[in-house]
Amino acid sequence: MGWEDRQYYRDQSRPPGARIWALLNGSVPLFTALGIRVRAHASLIVTIICVILFDSVKGYSIGARAVSMGMLGLMVLLHEFGHCFAARWMGGQANDILLGPLGGLAFVDPPRRPWPTFVTVVCGPLVNVLICVVAAGVFWAVVGAGVSLNPFDFHLPPAVGDLPYKGISFWTAWYLHWAYRMSYVLLLFNLLPIFPLDGGRMFQTALWPRLGHYRSMLIAYAVGMGGSIALCIFGLFHLSTAFLMMLIGISCFLYCRANWIVLKQTGPDEFGLDDGMDFSASLRPDPPPSARTRRRKRASLRAARRLRQEALEEQMLQSRIDSILAKVSAQGMQSLTWAQRRTLHKATARQRRREMELSGR
Repeated sequence: MGWEDRQYYRDQSRPPGARIWALLNGSVPLFTALGIRVRAHASLIVTIICVILFDSVKGYSIGARAVSMGMLGLMVLLHEFGHCFAARWMGGQANDILLGPLGGLAFVDPPRRPWPTFVTVVCGPLVNVLICVVAAGVFWAVVGAGVSLNPFDFHLPPAVGDLPYKGISFWTAWYLHWAYRMSYVLLLFNLLPIFPLDGGRMFQTALWPRLGHYRSMLIAYAVGMGGSIALCIFGLFHLSTAFLMMLIGISCFLYCRANWIVLKQTGPDEFGLDDGMDFSASLRPDPPPSARTRRRKRASLRAARRLRQEALEEQMLQSRIDSILAKVSAQGMQSLTWAQRRTLHKATARQRRREMELSGR
């Protein structure tokens, strides 16, 4: 009897509190648009609730705080959609967006070349530029006052004319100004040369053609660690945003340091033959390939990359299953945690789907 046919792998029982643990540490699906699934991390939901209910800023009602958080979430979501659409436009894939308390994360897979990667990265900030231009233009048209380029100036310009804001309500003007201000701050923050922010990724893609992928990533991670330290120091002098600045700085520093260590251990051979520049192109008398040939080549490369990823996931899953089976053999079924039971259940369902597909052919 194979492991996928044993009765205890069909056990659906969960220990008390397992669903609560999954909610607090997982994500909640929101919707799917144009083939892109949007999820919200549980910590984001908790943060939004706390800001709406317990924010002590005077003069702003719960409704105003809820609308502000909704507008901020929409701007972050549009930013991530910009990355996704750009990746697809360049011939890559983008199927998932995760929203968290520190921003969004678009799971994109553009063609592994400098230009497609740069376009995928830069289209996110371009969305914020568009929001800033539209919001500032509408604000100037209805209020008659310009907006400040100082990212730390959140004050609303004074009323212009004999009627406050040309007859529009205070909150209409406030929301227009707030949309511009927050999109402007998000734009400037994302352009910081700190990996994995957009500025750090743009810096890496700028170095990629001359230095190759491996060396450009090493430099980007090193600059990111230095920038993260500078961000933490900067946060100490701005007490109103000190906690957020230091939290983001520490997170980026740990991310860059961990990936820098892994990169040094794997070495440049991990990235294959497409790393660096191709100086042999001038020796080829053949004409450049057609657009159709390039599309076919990109499709074959994506298919090969998916196969490698699936093989790696299969190997990791089999390793986890072997360790869980060893635990069952040594300590019994009752020693398994809910997460381990869930892993085995998923593996069983996956194996059965494969058998059904093979039998249906």
